[in-house]
Amino acid sequence: MLRQTASVDGVGAGYLLVAALAGLLGGGVSAFQQLGMVPHTGLWAGIEQAHGALMLLFVVVPALVCGFGTLWLPRALQREGTVLPGLNKLSLASVSAAGVLMVASPWQTEAALLWCVGTLLAVMVVLATIFDSRADSAPRAPFSPFVWGEMLASAVLLLTVPVLAAVLSHQVWSSAAFTPSVLDGFAEPIMLVTLLAGFGIVFETGAKVARFSPFPVAGVMSASAAAGSILWVKSVFAHGLAGAATVATLLSAQTLVLSAATLASVLLAALWMAGTWRASMTVKIPMLWGLGFLVVVSTGWISQFMQGDGLHSALQVGTLYAVFCGLYLWRGEGCGRWYPTPLAAVQFGLMAAGTALAVPALPVACQMWSGGLLGASVLCFLLTMGLSFVQNRPMVEKIAGKDVAFEPEETMVRS
Repeated sequence: MLRQTASVDGVGAGYLLVAALAGLLGGGVSAFQQLGMVPHTGLWAGIEQAHGALMLLFVVVPALVCGFGTLWLPRALQREGTVLPGLNKLSLASVSAAGVLMVASPWQTEAALLWCVGTLLAVMVVLATIFDSRADSAPRAPFSPFVWGEMLASAVLLLTVPVLAAVLSHQVWSSAAFTPSVLDGFAEPIMLVTLLAGFGIVFETGAKVARFSPFPVAGVMSASAAAGSILWVKSVFAHGLAGAATVATLLSAQTLVLSAATLASVLLAALWMAGTWRASMTVKIPMLWGLGFLVVVSTGWISQFMQGDGLHSALQVGTLYAVFCGLYLWRGEGCGRWYPTPLAAVQFGLMAAGTALAVPALPVACQMWSGGLLGASVLCFLLTMGLSFVQNRPMVEKIAGKDVAFEPEETMVRS
């Protein structure tokens, strides 16, 4: 049992490492090149060319779906681990190899195809784990918001990734050169995945205290996932595979999916505020990151509809807030393990300051300060988690003025 749990944690940590490296390479190198601090030749040029693919394919999905689907989902379902662990390892190997090929080889179309294969394997593991948890007739509590978010995000990928693979296969068959615009056309499904998984994590921060009704939350999430996926697929196939990356198609798909996602975001935010308004809640570290996710995404929506730009970058930054929110929630309430909350609060402050200084309208000096603050925030997180894992002691909560060790609910081991 311990060996299987360690294997699950290792695979989940591997997905998060892939996302972290892709974010550092794609975002960091691009920012340094814009400041003139990195040459535009050699390997650096390859990383710059793959910047869009790294940020689009190798950050959101490996972190929010594959990573949390492996680390946290089994605990949320009261299971020992995911089903099909061998398939999950193969998925991690495929996604990792695709990332290396995307940066260090001219076979970027083939790398994107390999990513499609690895991602489909991962979402099949996630969905199989969720469905297998309901395989018998034993009575169980309804799915939590986090489980709904993971399930629906995986369903969106299961429906849309084959479409992307078809477009990429057509390019390989016709011996066409790699065109980043094809991946740009996949931004809308990634946006849906970010919102579904991100809101699932945000709702989880207050689920035990506010006691949200799972049915309206699940209903809004399901409707947005279905409408957004169907509209995107219909828009792509209406123009044929060869013309899937035309400007008209992208604008049409973007407008339709943005409308569905905007309505869903407004409704989910309203449900979250209604559930927490009268609840006696303490603003803990995960909730800070959840609030940060809501603020950043809301700012992106406002900028998109007022200026026609800003949502893409806001979702990229919002992904970081969702990932950190999920990690602290998993380590604290999920595993019942202690971490230094003052240091975690400092990390949030550094991240918030760096995000505020990252506005494109600000001077270049502010952009440099922003990069430094974001880097310091990541180092602060590594120190926080390092202390947590080294000491590995139970979380302590104040109950009636006394320190009480917090322990998560017992995990039900199923064969």
